[in-house]
Amino acid sequence: MNSVNWLIRMLLIFFLSYFSFSADTITLDHSIQDNTDQVIVSAGNIFALGFFSPGSSTNRYVGIWYYQIPVKTVVWVANRDNPINDTSGILRIDARGNLALFQGNQTLPVWSTNISIAGAGSTFAQIQDSGNLVLIQRNNGNAVLWQSFGYPTNTWLSYMKVGFNLRTGLNQSYTSWKSPDDPGVGNISFTMNSGVSPQLVLYKGSIPVWRSGTWTGKMWSGLPEMAQNFLINVSFVDTDDELSFSCDWKDASLIARYVTNETGVTQRILWNNASQSWIISNSVPNDQCDFYGHCGTNGYCNPYLGISSDQAAENDQLSSSSQTAGKGQELRKSTRERGSTCFN
Repeated sequence: MNSVNWLIRMLLIFFLSYFSFSADTITLDHSIQDNTDQVIVSAGNIFALGFFSPGSSTNRYVGIWYYQIPVKTVVWVANRDNPINDTSGILRIDARGNLALFQGNQTLPVWSTNISIAGAGSTFAQIQDSGNLVLIQRNNGNAVLWQSFGYPTNTWLSYMKVGFNLRTGLNQSYTSWKSPDDPGVGNISFTMNSGVSPQLVLYKGSIPVWRSGTWTGKMWSGLPEMAQNFLINVSFVDTDDELSFSCDWKDASLIARYVTNETGVTQRILWNNASQSWIISNSVPNDQCDFYGHCGTNGYCNPYLGISSDQAAENDQLSSSSQTAGKGQELRKSTRERGSTCFN
């Protein structure tokens, strides 16, 4: 074999081995390096995983965002409290089989899935069309060993849960970013309490700001719009192993998310293709009467003081409609400006 043919064969082997991985996976042989702008993309081109800098920050983070939406919208961050200050980051499968983020030539990871794995070298990470990043073990029936849905940041996507794994003690709750420039853990959290009567609760620090009311078997008692033509399918689980609530959109074509943000609210946000922008369709707290303890222990709050019953009914109907989200927001703002009254 002459030297030219040998070189061609070696180059062919190199390129075949380099591109032999799936575009949605990280394997022992394929990593993501920040300085090459590499990403992995889910099979349906819905979500991407890679490095990014939020807002005006120059710090580097590993995150998941919508791949085809022109406004970069991050839904999960790995190293949210441990940014990298340069572009030397590399995300790879480490010697123990964990997905790990390293800076430069450092031997200790900045972030890792950090689980015990039997049979190192048999794992790979995959970004799925749901937005879930999973660590899978090949020689164990492709078992999912770890998933980002179990460790949410500020964004709740379809099929994600809020609640507790009572067997492992894992608390799946949502916490705001510190600011648009800093995805570190903020002081606003959306969680489920684990008392006798579970409720969804929004906290500012340790102080409750809003609560959903108790679960009736079909809906949260403090969310009357769920009794109307609601937009989501819901699942409430209460077993010895798990206490959780999850949901998914009835209209699978909707691109939607719930976000707990640093301003102190949790918002339902929908993508509008016509305007190529995100639209806030609902928020909690929504008005003064939504705030926890606004009228005291035995008080009754009337959020519709000064508006007609027809306007109040329209406000409730618009709260559950994605088609009239903008109008609903305007009416709810008008209601809040009219104030609220407490009764004993």
